[in-house]
Amino acid sequence: MIKKIHSKQAVSEVIGVVLLLGITITLFAVLNLNVTQSIFGSSIPLVNLVGTIDKTQNMIYIEHNGGESLKGTTKIIIAIGSNNYQKNTSDLLIDTNHDSQWNLGENLQFNFTGTNIIGKYIGVTIIDSNAILLSVVLQQGTRS
Repeated sequence: MIKKIHSKQAVSEVIGVVLLLGITITLFAVLNLNVTQSIFGSSIPLVNLVGTIDKTQNMIYIEHNGGESLKGTTKIIIAIGSNNYQKNTSDLLIDTNHDSQWNLGENLQFNFTGTNIIGKYIGVTIIDSNAILLSVVLQQGTRS
């Protein structure tokens, strides 16, 4: 006569492997979530900006034509000839709704108090969240 031996040891090993695999996958997912949030923490604002010049009044305008609102701490760098002027949005903003943010339809206005801007190089760079949102040459000319 042959005796059959039933062993339940294999079932407990399979359950142990499944539990270890589940713990490993959960730890990997949590670690992956933490790493990706720290790398890609702040997003770059999507915005449409248009710069223009009024040569008769020595004015430079930058209009917000769409996208997200920008904070008053957004950096504006205006190059006229060989001079660079660094301002914040709050310094140049014509804030029509008085919320201290640069919103759709609002303008930045820079009044150049030097000599005439005709014939001078004019460039504008706008930086927010360590990203360049606008870098444009509004007028070709001399940098002296």
